[in-house]
Amino acid sequence: MRAVTWQGKGRMSVEDVPDPRIEQPDDVVVRVTSTGLCGSDLHLYDPLAPFMEPGDVVGHEPIGVVEEVGAAVGSLRVGDRVVVPFNVSCGRCWMCARGLHSQCETTQNTEQGTGASLFGYSKLYGQVPGAQAEYLRVPFADTLPIKVPDGPPDDRFVFLSDVLPTAWQAVEYADLRPRTRCSCWAPARSATCARGSR
Repeated sequence: MRAVTWQGKGRMSVEDVPDPRIEQPDDVVVRVTSTGLCGSDLHLYDPLAPFMEPGDVVGHEPIGVVEEVGAAVGSLRVGDRVVVPFNVSCGRCWMCARGLHSQCETTQNTEQGTGASLFGYSKLYGQVPGAQAEYLRVPFADTLPIKVPDGPPDDRFVFLSDVLPTAWQAVEYADLRPRTRCSCWAPARSATCARGSR
């Protein structure tokens, strides 16, 4: 398959890489139909370069269609349309049970001192192949992907992968009350979503 890969500090390129496959019984393989380019991806160009390896597949904001289903997956079928959140979390551990998916104990990168693994985001976060690719292996398929309806265009749902949850989380942490005025310093998409979260 073709994918956007990190090739060195400040260098990304589209390359042929191996197709993902089912590795665990709770995996699915998703054919990516659209994916966002996140502002945090810019960190991979330079500040996080020491934690990247040539050929790493980047990206973490996908929507697509399930193409393969692992034997233990009960909630998804081939042909289902899904949005995949950026963080790789099991949905069952102590942290996930408390809504702290970015600190998932199952995928947490304790040797790096960071939180849960993220799709396409360096050795610091598990070096999980990313979503700026034709296909993506998604673990924890019964809890991680969000099923969305067929019909509306991808851009109607792709913000569910990262932008909207990030904005919502910021508003929740700020504990804003109705009619509270605040300023938001964030990339345009996140700021717009934060404004609409309350």
